[in-house]
Amino acid sequence: MDNCDLEKLSVSKGKLQPAFTPEVTDYNVTVESDVNKVTLDLSTSDCGASYNILFGDGSRAIKLSDGTNRVQIEVVAEDGTTKKYCVEINLLSAKIADLSYLALEGDIILHPAFCTKIYEYNSIVPFHCNAVTVLAKVPDRNIKFTVNGEVNSQPVPLNFGDTVVEILVSSADGSNSQVYTVFVTRELIPTAVTFSDGKEQLDYECPVSLAAFYRPVSIKNSDPKHIFSRPYIEMLARRSKVDPLSSCPLGEGWKVVELDVDKKMSAALVKCFFAYRGCDNLMKLSELGSHFLDCPHKPTGDLDAKDVTETTWYKKHFASSSCLEIETQHNSEIRNWEERLQMTAGEYNVDELCALAQDHMNFYRKNLPKPGDMLQYEDGQSPLHSLEQAAFHYASAIRLSSKDARLHFLLGVVLEEQHRAKAMYGLQRKADRDRDELSDAKSTARQDDILAVCKLHGFLGTPTVQNQLQALDKEYQQLRDQGQSSKADYVQTLYIWLSKKTGKDSSAAVQDEESCVHRALMKYLDAWSLSPDSWEFNLHVGRLLLLQGTSREALQHLQSGLALRPLHPALRFFTGLALLQQEQKASEDNEKEAALFLQQGLEHFVSQRCSESWVEPDPSDPLSSLSTQFLRGLLTLGHLQQRRVLSEKAMSAEQVYHIVAVLAAQSVSQCVCRGEASWQLEWVLLDVHFALLQRLIQQAEGQARDDIQRQSQVAKRSQALTALIRLTSITPCQELLDMQERACQLSVVTTPRDCHALCLLGLAQLAQYDNNPKSDRSKETLTDACLSFQASIELEEKTQSGEPPAQLSKQKWWQDRLEAENQKAAKQSTTQPAGVKGPSDPRGANSGAKRGRGGPGPGRFAAAVTKAPVPKPAAPTRGGKAARPPAKAPVARGRAGAVAKHDRSPKPSTSCIKPHILSSNSKQDCSPSAADRAEEPAVAHTVCGSGAVNRRSHISRLGLARALSRSADNQDQAKQLYHEVISMAPGVHDAYIELVQLLEPSDPQAAVEVYCRFPLKPVAEQSFDDAFITGEIARMLMSLEQLEHPQLGASLVAYGKVMGLSCIEKYIEILDEKGNTKLLKSVYAKIHDRQEDDQELQDFFRFKCWI
Repeated sequence: MDNCDLEKLSVSKGKLQPAFTPEVTDYNVTVESDVNKVTLDLSTSDCGASYNILFGDGSRAIKLSDGTNRVQIEVVAEDGTTKKYCVEINLLSAKIADLSYLALEGDIILHPAFCTKIYEYNSIVPFHCNAVTVLAKVPDRNIKFTVNGEVNSQPVPLNFGDTVVEILVSSADGSNSQVYTVFVTRELIPTAVTFSDGKEQLDYECPVSLAAFYRPVSIKNSDPKHIFSRPYIEMLARRSKVDPLSSCPLGEGWKVVELDVDKKMSAALVKCFFAYRGCDNLMKLSELGSHFLDCPHKPTGDLDAKDVTETTWYKKHFASSSCLEIETQHNSEIRNWEERLQMTAGEYNVDELCALAQDHMNFYRKNLPKPGDMLQYEDGQSPLHSLEQAAFHYASAIRLSSKDARLHFLLGVVLEEQHRAKAMYGLQRKADRDRDELSDAKSTARQDDILAVCKLHGFLGTPTVQNQLQALDKEYQQLRDQGQSSKADYVQTLYIWLSKKTGKDSSAAVQDEESCVHRALMKYLDAWSLSPDSWEFNLHVGRLLLLQGTSREALQHLQSGLALRPLHPALRFFTGLALLQQEQKASEDNEKEAALFLQQGLEHFVSQRCSESWVEPDPSDPLSSLSTQFLRGLLTLGHLQQRRVLSEKAMSAEQVYHIVAVLAAQSVSQCVCRGEASWQLEWVLLDVHFALLQRLIQQAEGQARDDIQRQSQVAKRSQALTALIRLTSITPCQELLDMQERACQLSVVTTPRDCHALCLLGLAQLAQYDNNPKSDRSKETLTDACLSFQASIELEEKTQSGEPPAQLSKQKWWQDRLEAENQKAAKQSTTQPAGVKGPSDPRGANSGAKRGRGGPGPGRFAAAVTKAPVPKPAAPTRGGKAARPPAKAPVARGRAGAVAKHDRSPKPSTSCIKPHILSSNSKQDCSPSAADRAEEPAVAHTVCGSGAVNRRSHISRLGLARALSRSADNQDQAKQLYHEVISMAPGVHDAYIELVQLLEPSDPQAAVEVYCRFPLKPVAEQSFDDAFITGEIARMLMSLEQLEHPQLGASLVAYGKVMGLSCIEKYIEILDEKGNTKLLKSVYAKIHDRQEDDQELQDFFRFKCWI
C-alpha cells in the first residue's frame, strides 16, 4: 500500500542516463535538434498507485523547447505516500557546433584530455607513424564535421615534424561552426637525412644540427628568411634574445611556424640511411621512418664473434689461457665518504634495502626535469633526494654484505648518476644551492689568486688559460720542492678547478677524488676486485679509466670483458676507443679493428633507436646520446673514415659526422641548465660542425670553380658555426677563438663581398686581439679587424658579385692563401701536360686525418693554412686538463655599478668570445687544433657570387669603432663612428656606453649629453641595461654636482625603481647633506608611486626633517 515506485520509465527518443531503476529518481536524456516532442512510457510498480506528470499539460507527450526541459513525475501510493522522479530532457540547439568525443586511433594520447569546450590539442607519435586516423563523434547526427576538408575520416598523412589536423564542425542549421585542432608531432629520426637533390639538401638544412629541419620555424622579419629546427632555436633563444644569424634582437612573436616548409620538405625524395649497406630505395621524407622499421639492409644486431676471437690480442691472451694479466692493483675497502652514506639498517635485510633503492631510482628517472622547468621542489620531493636515498640504501646493504660485488657496482651506478644529475639537470641540495649563491665571489677570489700566480711567473695582463695552467704547474712544483705542502695542495686545487671548469669531457671530474664520478670509479673497482671475471664490471671500470686517461689499464679491462662477452656492442665500442688511445701509435690493423668496433657500436645504437619497440634508455647506458664519451668516440670514427679505414659496408665520414651533429644538437637542447654537461656537449657540436665544414671543402677537389651551390653551402655552414660560437655557453678559450676566426675566414673566402661575412670576420679578429693584446700578432690582428670592418661598410648597398674588396689583399691570411694557390697552380702546370686532368690522391687529401681529428691535406681547390701547435702544459701529479685562454670581461652592469665609478678603459665587444679551457687529452683529440688545419676553398680573384645586394648595418660600424678605440691615436674616429651607430640604431646600449667611456675622461659634460639621448622606455618597461644607463646619468651628474639638471631626478627614479632604493642610498645622503629636499621628496614619491602629499610620505619626510 505504501509502494510509490515506478516499474518502468523510458522516453521515445534518446536514452536515459543512468539506466532506469526504481530506486534512482533523477535522470538525464539528450535528444537531437530536430526532435520537437518525446513521449514518456511509464508504469507504477503497484497497480493501486497513481502518477502525475508535472510538466506542460500533464500528458505523456512532452513538447520540448531548446535547452533543458525539467519533467517531474509524482507517484502517489494507495496510502498517500509520494515520491518524485525527475527527467531532464536536453534538446540540443540546432546552432551548437561541438564534438562529444575526439581521439586518435591506436591509443595515441591527446594533451589535454578531450573536453567539449577545449579546442586545441597536442599529440606525439613515434617517428615511424606515417598517418593518424581521427575518431570523432557528435552529439547530434545533424551536426556535420570534416577532417582537413575530408567528409569521411580518412588517415591523415603526417609531415616529418608537425602536422595540423583540423576538425571543422558545423551546426545542424549551418549557422555556426567550430574548429578543433590537433597538433601532431612526430618524434625525431635519430639519423642523418640525405636528400636525392643537392639543392634540397642545402635548402632544408638546419644551421644547428646540419640535418633536415625538424618542426621548422623562422625568425619573424628576417630577410632572407632564417629557418631553424624548433627545439634548437628555442634553446638558443633561451640564452640570448637575438637572431643567431643576424644578431638582430628577437621581438615579440618572433617565432613563425613554417608548416609549408615542413610539408614541402616531407614530400621531397630522400635516400635510405642504410644505403652504405646496399639499400638503393628512394622514398618521401615522411615515409623514411616507416621504411627504417622494415629495411632489409638494416643491421640485425647479430655480431660475429670472429671479429673478436680472430684478433691478435685475443689469440695471445685468451685463446690458450683464461685471462689477460691486468695491471690494476685495487682492494675493496670502506672509505670515509662511504661510511657517511651508511645508515642503521634496522630491521631491513639486503634484499629489502635493494628494493627500496630501486624504488628511489625509479622515482628519480620518472621525475627528471625538462628544459624550462623550475628547479624548485618540496622537501624530499627532489629527484636528487631520491638518488641520495638510493645511495644510502645500497651503502647500508654493503655494510651487511660487503663481499657482494653487485652491491658495490649498484652503488657506483647511483654515484655516477648523481654526477650526471648535477651536470645535466642542475639538481642540487638546498645546502649546496645556498653555498653556490656565494660561489661567484669564491670563483672571483680563485681567479684573482690564479692571476697573482701568473704574475709571479711572468704572465702579465690576462694570460691565456694555457698560460694560467703552466704558471700553476710551475708554482705547484716549486712549492712541493720547498716542502710547503699545504700551499702546494691549494695551488693544485686551483689547477683542478680551472681544468674542470673548462674541460671537453668528464676527465677532470674522474681525477677529482671528491667528485661523485671518481667515487663511482672506486665502487666499480671494488666490484671488479671481488669479481674480476664479470664483463659488466670490466666495462664500467674500463670506460671510466679511459676518461681518466689511464688508457693502458682501461684497454686491459675492456679486452677482458670483451673476451667474456664478445658479442656485446658497448664492450666492442669502448675497446675500439681504447685501442686508439694507447701511447704507442695504433697500427693499420689496430685502426681497422678499432673502426669496426666503433661502427658496430654506432650501428647497434641506430638499430635500437630505429626499432618499433624502442623506449627511452637509461641515461647511464654507455651508448647514450647524452654521453660525451660516446659522441666523441663517434667523432673518432668519423676521423678514421676520412681515410676510409673501413671500406666494406662502412659509413662515410659525412654520415658519421651528421649523426653526431644530430645527436649533439638534440642532447644540448635537452640540457636543463648550463653547466659541465652542456659545455661538453656543445664542444662536440662545435667540433663536428668544423669537421663537416672541412669535409665540404675537401669535396671541392675536382669540382668546378664556379660551383655556386657548394660555395653557398660553405658560406651557410661557416655562418652557422660562427653563430653557434657566438652564442655558446662554453667558457671562452683560444681554441674557440681560433675556430671562430677560421670559420669566418672560410665564409669570406667563399663570398668575399658579403658585408655580413666581413663583419663577422672583423668581430672574430677583434676578439683575438682582446684576448691577448700584448701578443706578437696583436697589432696585425687589430689592423686586420679594422680592414674587415671597413670593407664591410664600403660594400653596403653593392652587389655581392664581383672583385674581392681591396682591404682583403692587405691582410696576411688572405695573402698566404693566394700565395698557396699560386704555388699549387704552378706545381700542377709543371707536372701535367696542358689540358690533362690528373687523378686526385686520396692519401694526400686525407693525410692530416692521421693526426687525430682528421685534418685534410692539400687539395686542388684548397689551400691549407697551418700553425705550430701550442705545446701542452705539464700537469700536476693529480692532474687536470690542458686549458685555453681568457679574454677581457665586459664592463660590469647593474647593482655593482650603481655607486662605484666605472672603469674608463674601452669596453670590450660583447661579441667577443669569453676565455675558456681546452679539451681532453684523449688520443682522438691529441692532434693540433682542428681550427689550425682548416682548409680554404679556392675562390678565384673574381667571384661570381649571388647578385644579392648588401644592406646597411650598424654592426660593422660598431665593430670598427671598437677596433679604433683600442688605439689612443684613433679615438676621434671611433667617437665619430659611435655617433653614426647611435643615429642608425638609437636603441643599442653598447654604443652609448662605449662612447661615454671615451668621452668622460676629457669631456664629462658631453658624456652626460650622450647618455641623455638614449630613448628610454617608460620606467615600468625598463630592463637592467636601461637601468645601467640611468644609473650612469645619476652618477655622472652627482659627480659634476649638477643637482639641478632636469635628468637627475628622472634618472634617480628610474634607477631606484628598477634596481631598488639601496642602489641610490649614497646619492640620497649627498642630496640630504646639501639640503636638496625638494628633489628628494619628488624622487621618493615617484619611486613609491604616490603623491608628495600622501600622509604616510609626509610622516616619513618629517622624520627625515625634509619638511
